[in-house]
Amino acid sequence: MREDREPWLDSLKSGDEAAYRDLVKAFAGPLKRYLAGLLRDPAEAEDLAQETFLRFTQSLSGFRGDCSIRSFLYRIAHNLALNHLASASVRREEVGDPPEGASSSPSPQAEALRGQRAETLRRALLSLPPQQRAVVILKTWEDLTFREIAGVLSVAEGTAKAHYFFALRNLRGRLEAAHEP
Repeated sequence: MREDREPWLDSLKSGDEAAYRDLVKAFAGPLKRYLAGLLRDPAEAEDLAQETFLRFTQSLSGFRGDCSIRSFLYRIAHNLALNHLASASVRREEVGDPPEGASSSPSPQAEALRGQRAETLRRALLSLPPQQRAVVILKTWEDLTFREIAGVLSVAEGTAKAHYFFALRNLRGRLEAAHEP
């Protein structure tokens, strides 16, 4: 899509409804997954994903294309999520599920074990500091590069890599602690 970025951007800026539908079709699912991972609430993730597209449309006239549309959308979504998390109305104990995509297990015992492991991993991920959690989600679920992640989080690329390194170390420690008797 990188080579098609400029024509698509021009179409969006000219008000092409088909281009906007294509944009939503391409990014709505990934944005919802990312926001659900950050917010722990799929309903709020849905609302903020819609708000992301609204804000993108409102800021489109000033968007010069210095970064990819994908990075710009994730940056808007990330900032909306941070604002939401900072608000007093958010109940921190609510926990949502990470994105689906795991295959079915051959036996009930294997399914139960897989469910326990997934729950342990989900809890460990949700216990990470927000920046570390965001980097893990963007890197593993959304397959963004560290350069794109740095743009989304407004940090240096090296800082994004450091957050990822520390997040993996923290996850490893939490998972090991969860398996100790």
